[in-house]
Amino acid sequence: MRFDTYELYYLDTYDDEAADLADDLGLEQDDPYFDEDIARHLDADYVIDTGLRVAVIVHDIDSHEVELAMLQPGSPQAPEWYSSEDAANVVAELGRILVALDDKTVKITEPQDPAFALKRRASFEAEDMTTATVAMLQDSQDNALYTTFCIEFRPNMNSDFTFPVAVFAFDPRVSRLSGHMLIDDNPFAPPTFNRAQKKIVARRINDILESIHAAMHEDRTISPFKNLGPQFRSEGLPSMEAVDTHHAIDQAIAYLKRYYGEQAS
Repeated sequence: MRFDTYELYYLDTYDDEAADLADDLGLEQDDPYFDEDIARHLDADYVIDTGLRVAVIVHDIDSHEVELAMLQPGSPQAPEWYSSEDAANVVAELGRILVALDDKTVKITEPQDPAFALKRRASFEAEDMTTATVAMLQDSQDNALYTTFCIEFRPNMNSDFTFPVAVFAFDPRVSRLSGHMLIDDNPFAPPTFNRAQKKIVARRINDILESIHAAMHEDRTISPFKNLGPQFRSEGLPSMEAVDTHHAIDQAIAYLKRYYGEQAS
């Protein structure tokens, strides 16, 4: 399979540097050519050379599927200044870069925020998208890439509203799956998430885990996250660069908090 690959860079000091440059050049913000003059000096090449790589994007040019691996605050590769607010800015910019078209394909566009720059890397062949993404992260020796996803629960069958009730991380190197249920302290659940619903969720997640455990002992392959019934569905999340599956789950939960925060604002 052939993939197009990209790296997203972020210059957190862009606004400060733009202000200093404007002072040095005697530029006024109400000048109609202000942004153009600043961009001539603080261009995409400058952001790539001096900024931080915050995400890699792998695009399957045949199926138009996209896989992301995003730098997470607190990860070994992240500098101390890289905060949840910075990560939220990255999520928002990725949302603008990845454009879903009417024919169900995905178009990758240039960043709109000048503090970001997209670097296109060479297209290459790989066995699958995860392998391609891992290849993009080869310079991260201490970490590995983990596939993450969540199970969402629909409390009311007459509504499309769902919220995460479990988060999973999969290590493809050793076929290890770890999960974390979000029952009593679920930051995504509405106030109406009651005891009866919690029992339904706990029972369903436990059934899934038991089916996986049984299949592993019987050395057979199953797809436990498909056909979950009308009240449950699985939702893929960005792959996480982490030190282990539990670290990846923590990052996936942090990602979901940022995502839901963006949706609410």
